[in-house]
Amino acid sequence: MKTFTLTHGFSLRTSKRASSSLVEAPRPDTVALLPGWIPYVKPRLLVKEGDAVKLGTPIFEDKRNPFVVFPSPGGGVVERIRFGPRRRIDEVVIRLDEIEPCETFASIPPSKIAETEADTFRHLLIKGGAWPLLRSLPFRDHPSVEENPYHIIVTLGLAGGHQARADIALAGEEEAFLNGLAILSRFSPRVHVIAPKKIGALSQKIESCLTARIRGSYPAGDPGHYLYRIRKSPEENRSWYIEAQDLVALARFVTSGCHHTKRVYAVGGNAVLKCRHVVSRLGAPVSLLGDGQAEGARHIGGTPFSGGYLPATGYMNLHHKGLTLLPPGDEEDTFGFLRGGYDRPSLSRTFFSVFNKRPLDLDCGFHGEERPCINCSRCATVCPVEILPQFIMKCMGAGEVEEALAHGLLDCIECGLCSYVCPSKIELLETLTQSKAQYRKERDG
Repeated sequence: MKTFTLTHGFSLRTSKRASSSLVEAPRPDTVALLPGWIPYVKPRLLVKEGDAVKLGTPIFEDKRNPFVVFPSPGGGVVERIRFGPRRRIDEVVIRLDEIEPCETFASIPPSKIAETEADTFRHLLIKGGAWPLLRSLPFRDHPSVEENPYHIIVTLGLAGGHQARADIALAGEEEAFLNGLAILSRFSPRVHVIAPKKIGALSQKIESCLTARIRGSYPAGDPGHYLYRIRKSPEENRSWYIEAQDLVALARFVTSGCHHTKRVYAVGGNAVLKCRHVVSRLGAPVSLLGDGQAEGARHIGGTPFSGGYLPATGYMNLHHKGLTLLPPGDEEDTFGFLRGGYDRPSLSRTFFSVFNKRPLDLDCGFHGEERPCINCSRCATVCPVEILPQFIMKCMGAGEVEEALAHGLLDCIECGLCSYVCPSKIELLETLTQSKAQYRKERDG
């Protein structure tokens, strides 16, 4: 097993990170899919309000490739379809039956995995709706159905404490995890299992599968950073990745023919009263996970640096494994400059918090207004893949796509650190992700 060191990156010393305690959430009355918040997907609904659905019934398909469908996360009735701006499908809410019916698909027993062809697995995953559990680099979209990967990277969480810890989430799932690795090996002989250095005590079976440990701050353990470190030729950019819990769900689907909905979420942030790990299910209501939250808290699915906003009445998205609750931070800080920022989280040495070694409270406030770029290069200082975000932003503003690619646009792993450390409050992450999407649209037509 190799050990890599992430020399850049940045982890906040924040208070109230998710603890190792594990509780089980009550069974929800409703679950949901969030089509409009899945990157790149162009959803076409296959159901309408009032339709009865089973666990695994296709809810919508991707217009770009109608073979790729997204299944219902529960069995019951489609209670509500909520639309956003420009008729974007924001939520498809399923009210669960007491006894949930389940769609059943063909299954492959574990003893037959090693002798089954990759195309058989491909057909099964696409037909059953498990294909979107896999994602491809560099765009982090689900793979093309004809694509064959060079590498497949299995991630066991990120450094920083904002995602479910693998030692907690995979407890009791060792056999399914090993079956998942065997399935992935049919698509590519180069399957990598990576984990951040500080992750807790993994079981011996999973520890023996590790390819690399990543030492360093957030986002150590990210598949894009790992691929950046190991690749030696352009063809290696054609790679897939999958998170450990999604791999377990994929393996259980293949071996049982029924979708596996169990998920473990890390719940933390200084606006939550109970920091913990919560056992729930795919598409669970946010209100069940963030029990005991402060009034007016903002809910962030994923990490605070790059996650997505979730309303208090919303649901967890398909790939979320963490929920962070933070205060809005929009209150007026009168004469705040006189306090010197002793308790303000920051990369900058301008604040006295550089001398404060205690965990600090984070909020969602900008603490300033957007200004022109001052070429301070702090974004480049923390970038894990050592690109120049400020130059890419200027290239895209001038319409110089080729120049942006030369500066490493496609190497961006969308960690969000550049936006956080920018003293001019420029939304660099948004600019980079939109630029990648624009380039892909132009490339694919």
